[in-house]
Amino acid sequence: MRLLTSGAVDAARAEAGPGVLDVYEAVQQGDAERAAQCVGKLDLVQRRVCMDLLKKLRSANRGVWTWDNRERLRALAVAGAGCQTGAAAASAWIAARDFTWAPAPDALLLDVLAERAPEWLADVAHRLAERPRSADISYELMAGLVRLSGCAAPTTEAYVHGWVFSHFRGRRMSLIDGLRGDPDLTELVAAFFVTPEVGSYAQFTFPGEPGENTWPEALALLTRDGVLDRPTMVASCLARLLRGGRQMDERMFLRLLGELALTREEQLAHLADWTALAADASSPIAAHAQTVLGGLALDGGLSDGRLADVTRAVLFRTEKKLVRAQLVLLGKVLKSRPAAAGELLPAVAEAFGHADTDVQERALKLVGRHTDALDRMQLAELATAAELLTPGLRGGAAEMLGQPIGEEGELPYAYEEFLPPATEWTPVSPAGATPAEVAEDVSVLLAGAPNDLVTFERALDGLMRQAARDRAALTDALRPVVEAQRWWEHIGSWIERQDSFHFLASGIEIVVAAVLGQLRMEVLHRRVQHTSSGASATRGGPAAVRDARCWEAAHRIHSDPSPFLLATPTDSSGALEAAVLVERLEEYTRLGARVGEMDFGQALLRVRFEGPSGIDGAAGAVAPPGPEGPAGDAQLSVLAARADALGTSHGTRLAQHLRGGSLPAPESHREHREIYRARTVLVDLGELPGLQERFGGPLARLGRPVTPAEPDHSPVTHYRHLLAVLPAQPELVAARLLHFMSGVACHNFAPQQGYLAALAEAPGPAGQAVHLSVAYGLAARRPQDRLEAVDALLVLAARGTLDPERLGADIAELAELTLIKPGRFADGLRAGAGTGAYATVWAILRTTLPALLAQESLPAKALGDFLELGADCAERCAARAGIPELTERASRAGTSRVQNQARRLHRALGG
Repeated sequence: MRLLTSGAVDAARAEAGPGVLDVYEAVQQGDAERAAQCVGKLDLVQRRVCMDLLKKLRSANRGVWTWDNRERLRALAVAGAGCQTGAAAASAWIAARDFTWAPAPDALLLDVLAERAPEWLADVAHRLAERPRSADISYELMAGLVRLSGCAAPTTEAYVHGWVFSHFRGRRMSLIDGLRGDPDLTELVAAFFVTPEVGSYAQFTFPGEPGENTWPEALALLTRDGVLDRPTMVASCLARLLRGGRQMDERMFLRLLGELALTREEQLAHLADWTALAADASSPIAAHAQTVLGGLALDGGLSDGRLADVTRAVLFRTEKKLVRAQLVLLGKVLKSRPAAAGELLPAVAEAFGHADTDVQERALKLVGRHTDALDRMQLAELATAAELLTPGLRGGAAEMLGQPIGEEGELPYAYEEFLPPATEWTPVSPAGATPAEVAEDVSVLLAGAPNDLVTFERALDGLMRQAARDRAALTDALRPVVEAQRWWEHIGSWIERQDSFHFLASGIEIVVAAVLGQLRMEVLHRRVQHTSSGASATRGGPAAVRDARCWEAAHRIHSDPSPFLLATPTDSSGALEAAVLVERLEEYTRLGARVGEMDFGQALLRVRFEGPSGIDGAAGAVAPPGPEGPAGDAQLSVLAARADALGTSHGTRLAQHLRGGSLPAPESHREHREIYRARTVLVDLGELPGLQERFGGPLARLGRPVTPAEPDHSPVTHYRHLLAVLPAQPELVAARLLHFMSGVACHNFAPQQGYLAALAEAPGPAGQAVHLSVAYGLAARRPQDRLEAVDALLVLAARGTLDPERLGADIAELAELTLIKPGRFADGLRAGAGTGAYATVWAILRTTLPALLAQESLPAKALGDFLELGADCAERCAARAGIPELTERASRAGTSRVQNQARRLHRALGG
């Protein structure tokens, strides 16, 4: 098989001389060595002619990736490098992406370039070295060009990385021997310290004697022998650590610093660097700097003022290990030099505001041991700083310092719970009045906003309205929108082959395809019959209702477009005002329009009812019992009479629905099941007889029991559409998607952004499935994902639908599951308490803590986190409660974190 050619290649070959044809034949045969030899025989003019032929040959073969052509591409790369006359052109040819798949041998490239002038070779070498590492230029090639030209070695990122890795790849001698014989060692070592991510390769172990076969050991040995300048090495190493970087890089340079074994004089010469590292470097680097500074402080090499500055910086950090180590150091210094208390103890007060209460207590004890050395002004300063202590420690601080802490009373402020404002649903604006406005809504949905319920409902209603008025104008407006989607030309065949395309999209695509005439009538008829009958075995629940509604709308586009849709909600929750539905049905009757069964059924499900409690709901809302029935009976009676007066079957059904009132919530039962080889807690929902009596098809299937054993594959990506099918029954959606939320906690699935917030905001009661969903969300892997569960928890609390005891019991039960990390629950609840909802979080922990204290398998760290959080909440909201399990745990002996926090919580609760 020969390289592809073109008319331009054939014409250039016909004009070439014998020497050029020899190069061409060598390339065609894939003989790179012969091609290099043939190029060496060409003069300058012939090389330019040959270069024109090779460029045309390269263009003809660009994008042809076959194994047969690989050797021919190698030969082409060698020949082109030898025929280039300019250094810039030669380096561009060698580094071309075309040859990355078939790189030319470095030895042949060096041979074909060896006869060039040294200045030219140096120019090529530096141009290649300046290319990014992603260009993957061979270090052996660059180093060979440097050697041939005699120029200084480049110090670019690509060259230094290649230099470091070259001592590992293919080396038989020891690292120390290879570095000793390098003529550019000093320059490259200087670049080594400023090149990012170079420590990744420097972690490898090389052949050689122990103590000299790694980069840190070899560089330290060369420094010790005087080959490298020691002050420069020390300063460069500290500068690299100050600059920061990847953990692997930092580890290598920290090890090098240890191998250099700095003397006390060298440590004192870099006090500013050690201070900066202790304040801002990563934990391992800061710990090393802290050790160095601690040694200097204990032997008198560090002044009290400098130690105070270092202490303030370290105590501001969040790492408990570093903070505790600094407090221990200060205790040793103050024991040896009590006179330093006046300067050091104000710095210790920085720990009073630390998030860990154990750190606060340690700092307070340290202050308490040296208060005799303080004057009245210094004590007042410490008393002011003590206001940052938790309420449980302020009493002891006031007694210790002899100063009042904050205001009089147990708490320095009157506690007030902070919760987010109640959700306000926005009205749904009317559908677009022109085809262009409707096309704009469609473009938003096609661009990737499948969960925008308001835009979807506006677009669906607008498509139906405009199709009834002027379908041709609507088609003209939609065509530019859909042509921007590359997949649109295949939508017709996709929909005809399977019923799942809209599973991944918003569903508007089906209706748009019907408007544009891309769906055959028999396909639409078959789909409508299939979905409206409720016979689908794979889709059920709210997803099936949405599917059937979209297919019905698409079918009516072809048959008899409706003047408008009945089920378009009146606000963003998906609910529909009863009076608006009656007016729409009256308009249908006046126009003599045919009512779509799925559209009408969805409209009934969305009808809003008002309960006696004043909490708005919709058709599925639970009406609290009362002697006079649901509030607004008089208004509903008037609306029902108007519906009856229409004299149509749909008017009668609407009247019966309004008189029947809201549907009761289904009964729920917990169930333990194995999902993905992990035990999880799910929810079974009982029947909704009212739905099965009033509706048929997929609407009736909504009333069937929901069991984890028979999932209906509801798409979590369309959570707002699912919640809007029955706006006041979030349990129906939460129970169906609970298996997904269990995967978020047990298997670190990525949660669907916005789902939990929408679930919490949905009108209607929050039952077991909603609370379990929030509990699973609190155990998500990433902190930012747990924050969404925290938001949902706070929204439920603000709406008054949160059951703290139920959520607390859920957390305790889930904490026993094997694949769930219980510490994540504490982190999530701590974030919720940090917003000012201490009383809400304590109400949850009041139920969780007794169960956790009884769990023998719970990790001590997680239990300590829960107890510490409980103590924080109880102290801030002045909670009082008797917890027998806590009393028993607090009475045990020991000084572990669990015991200390148990005693602290016990005291906070009045024990």
